[in-house]
Amino acid sequence: MTELKRLHSLDAARGIAALAVVVWHWQHMYLIGGGKLTDRTVQPFYELLFPLYQYGWLAVEFFFTLSGFVFFWLYGQAISQQSLGLGKFWLARFSRLYPLHFITLIVVALLQVNLMSRGYDSFVYGGTTWPNFGLNLLFLQYFVPGWTFNGPEWSVGVEILLYVLFCFYCRLLKPHWIVPLLGAVIVGLWVMQTQWALGRGIIGFFAGGVVYEAWRRLRDRQWMARLVTPLFGLTVALWLYALVEAGYHPLSNWLSSLGIIGWWWVEMIFRLGLVPLTVFALALHESHGAKFWQKLSPIGDLTYALYLWHFPLQLAIASAVMLGGVPLAPIQSPLGFVAFFAVLIAISIASYRWIERPAQTWIRDRVSARRVAVEDPA
Repeated sequence: MTELKRLHSLDAARGIAALAVVVWHWQHMYLIGGGKLTDRTVQPFYELLFPLYQYGWLAVEFFFTLSGFVFFWLYGQAISQQSLGLGKFWLARFSRLYPLHFITLIVVALLQVNLMSRGYDSFVYGGTTWPNFGLNLLFLQYFVPGWTFNGPEWSVGVEILLYVLFCFYCRLLKPHWIVPLLGAVIVGLWVMQTQWALGRGIIGFFAGGVVYEAWRRLRDRQWMARLVTPLFGLTVALWLYALVEAGYHPLSNWLSSLGIIGWWWVEMIFRLGLVPLTVFALALHESHGAKFWQKLSPIGDLTYALYLWHFPLQLAIASAVMLGGVPLAPIQSPLGFVAFFAVLIAISIASYRWIERPAQTWIRDRVSARRVAVEDPA
């Protein structure tokens, strides 16, 4: 089988997960001017989008699991065998993540300070202080109590911590050993009891490592080719059931009738079952020749921009309403919802083309040029 360099299906899944989180955060639009969302059903297109309005926050599990899969795939052996230095690894991560992180952090800080200077509270996320700004600036926002500044970016702060754990893991253990990977998932379950966000990250990331190992070991087996379509069909069927569960809760209600916390178990089944299965099914489906995923991969390119720009855009709208007298009702309407996503996608495309990629290239070229100058001063 031809060695793959990119799985477009996983890129598409990452982009769709980002859009799901944005829909979940649409509730912020009802907090403008001190408002409150008391009835989720008033949100635009609720009958169609209710799973995302109710449970869109769970899409973050996809970020962690997809990251684990991709990092064990692309970097695991290289870091373990030291054919990839940690300096190059962190340069790649810094150049990809930091430029847009810095820009959106500054935008959010300026908008929040402007609101606060006019006598308003900070919008949605509090803790707009210099110490918290410094921690956010250093990608240490996980260590700030509560979410601050560009609040949805908390998961990126967790990702940075996961990269540290990943580097230690690959240097101390063999990344293809299944038992330690499963052990790390169990550790994540334990951590989640006291550090909910970090525990979720550890569970998802190392579950992604398990999925990668399963895919690597099984994808070339002849008998596996016969299971690709049935497995993909099963995954789709389970997602259809997940929609039923989101609307009517038959499984969680049944579990609750047994005297256990039904919703918690359903959430864990999603986190440890459906998400890893979906990543495995997508990777297997594409590696066995499915080509149409390539048409959807541009959605994945916009993931980071969608995720980092959606709250600054909401904050800008809130500022226009509170300070500029812009009417709120049209913004909360179905047309306003569509317009918001259209603007967000346009900003994300521009951000990817004119900020993220150029900044990434510039940083890497500058560091490479400096290394050459040090190695060969003449």
